[in-house]
Amino acid sequence: MNTVLAVKRLRLIHVVLTAVIFITLLISAGCTRSNDKPPKLDTPLPKVHSGTYESEDARFTFKGDGKTVLVELSDRYLDVLKNPPNDSEYLYTFTWYDFGEYRYDAATNIRLYHVETKTSIDFSLYDTATYDRISISFPLPDKAPQVLIRVSD
Repeated sequence: MNTVLAVKRLRLIHVVLTAVIFITLLISAGCTRSNDKPPKLDTPLPKVHSGTYESEDARFTFKGDGKTVLVELSDRYLDVLKNPPNDSEYLYTFTWYDFGEYRYDAATNIRLYHVETKTSIDFSLYDTATYDRISISFPLPDKAPQVLIRVSD
């Protein structure tokens, strides 16, 4: 009888130790530091956007300073975005997810910031931005992205 009891205790200890080891491995795997960061590009920096870019629902006029853009949005866009300032200058930056400012030819987002009202608008980039073309996701389901095409200096 003592042998049966001893075997049961050993099995219980084995199960408990296995569970503790498994949980420890899960916790340590979940707590590792992410290596996710923007890609390193070895190409020259692209030139700064300047001039007017138009799409069906938006017009962006970049000042050429790498910081300022005049934003004009259609009524449909204004409604969806809860009426941000329109026909106004915004500061802009291209970003790589939430890792901060990044060059536009590898960025995932464009952030617009209206200084006077502290309004911020974040657009996901649909495709890789180029000097002549910026595709931003339209914030409505089943709506094609807005492709801003450079139309003038």
